[in-house]
Amino acid sequence: MFNVPQFNAAQFAEANQAGLEKSLRLSQIALSGVERLVALQMGVARELLSEHAQTTKALAEVKDVQGLVALQRQLAQPSVDKTLDVARSVFDAASATQHELSKLIEEQVLTFNKNLISTLDQAIDSAPNGTGAAVSVLRNAVESAASTYDSVAKTTQKLASDFAQAAVNGAEQTAKAAVRRKSA
Repeated sequence: MFNVPQFNAAQFAEANQAGLEKSLRLSQIALSGVERLVALQMGVARELLSEHAQTTKALAEVKDVQGLVALQRQLAQPSVDKTLDVARSVFDAASATQHELSKLIEEQVLTFNKNLISTLDQAIDSAPNGTGAAVSVLRNAVESAASTYDSVAKTTQKLASDFAQAAVNGAEQTAKAAVRRKSA
């Protein structure tokens, strides 16, 4: 008869510990992402307060309509640039968090595949004569699927990163062009 490997208490405790560590790591990644965004928000809020004070002072010094138009043009470009900088910073923070989460998921998939292959190796060792070949075929299929997953995941991450970067660059160029047209 086919012998199925049994978990002992130590293996069960080890699996629980690994799961707990992964959960804690996931929480740390999420909190780190939130911290990045909150720090960005605080920096933006400080800059906005400072700029608001400067703008109010500049408005108080305006003497005529021409001065107001000149001030408006002067304020338009830095405002767009700062908005784009903030958007880029948010994108960078989100990308960093997504990268860390992808890395965690990839580690989980690799660990699962490693454990599955180890279990299949044990099954081959304890399989009745003549059934080892079928288990070996299953093992090879798992290894092949893991390799394919790895290739697809890396390609997808690269494409997603390139696409997002191109979208940010395109939006930035469009916004700058619109400001130039408006200022002209």
